[in-house]
Amino acid sequence: MSEKKKLLILVGPTAIGKSALGVEIARRFNLEIISGDSMQVYQGMDIGTGKITEAEMNGVQHYMIDVMPPDSAFSVHDFQKHVDEIIDEFHEAGDVPFIVGGTGHYIRALIYGYEFNDEDDAEKRALTERLDALGSTILHNRLKNVDPKLAGEIHQNNRRRVIRALVKHELSNRISSREGPGYTDEMKYDTFIIGLTRDRKLIHESINNRVEKMFEMGLEEEVRALVQHRPLSKTAGAAIGYKEFIPYFEGHVSLNDVKETIKQHTRQYAKRQLTFFRNQLPVSWYDLDSVNTDSIFEDIYQFLHTKERKKND
Repeated sequence: MSEKKKLLILVGPTAIGKSALGVEIARRFNLEIISGDSMQVYQGMDIGTGKITEAEMNGVQHYMIDVMPPDSAFSVHDFQKHVDEIIDEFHEAGDVPFIVGGTGHYIRALIYGYEFNDEDDAEKRALTERLDALGSTILHNRLKNVDPKLAGEIHQNNRRRVIRALVKHELSNRISSREGPGYTDEMKYDTFIIGLTRDRKLIHESINNRVEKMFEMGLEEEVRALVQHRPLSKTAGAAIGYKEFIPYFEGHVSLNDVKETIKQHTRQYAKRQLTFFRNQLPVSWYDLDSVNTDSIFEDIYQFLHTKERKKND
């Protein structure tokens, strides 16, 4: 069995400081960051999602931020398809991909592959053979139709990548339409997941302070401009920090009611995040109240410079 390629991930509840620490890790280990946040893919949804600014990026390249207009649907399958391509590019270049984010089910979809049965494998082989018989221009035009952005990043003469992207797209659509698609128990990559936590009261305090700052930065104006410009997609419209404004715009609640509801929903979301990470992902936890970042850096160094670790290591 060939050695799995490495994948580094940083997770934790909202407002705990993932973005800042992610940049520090990326600069220290010469990495680039793939956002693992379901809402930061949307353009114009900046303040309410806590989106990292260009200044805060401090020169570190970030992917999967501002890639979709807010009136477009974007599912976990879409995320998986896009990020799988980015991860493949990193690995082909001999680099380690680094994901930073708090959307647990998006991250889980990346590191655990679908469990294909014999029928699925035969389907994949047949689809690949059928596509390989087509000309490069036809293949690239097909990719333009299903994913214009990705088509713009892949030269039409790179048949292997074009075919791989088309196969992934087709199989993803077929599998997602079936009942109960399952994930394998084994991770696709040699993965090290860093999880940040701290005392619940301090997490809540940080959340409350962040929401206050969002309002000072102009969250109301951001949301008003978004909903007036065009209707948000079902996914974007469900984002915490945005959906709470609708009754306010309709004159049913006060602005302070909106603020307190956002705080409450965000605290509830942070609790769900921690529950998901603890139950669904093999996370190595670091309590920021009792450990310093040096211990995190040391463990990352060991991960990056050792061969694939065994499952129970």
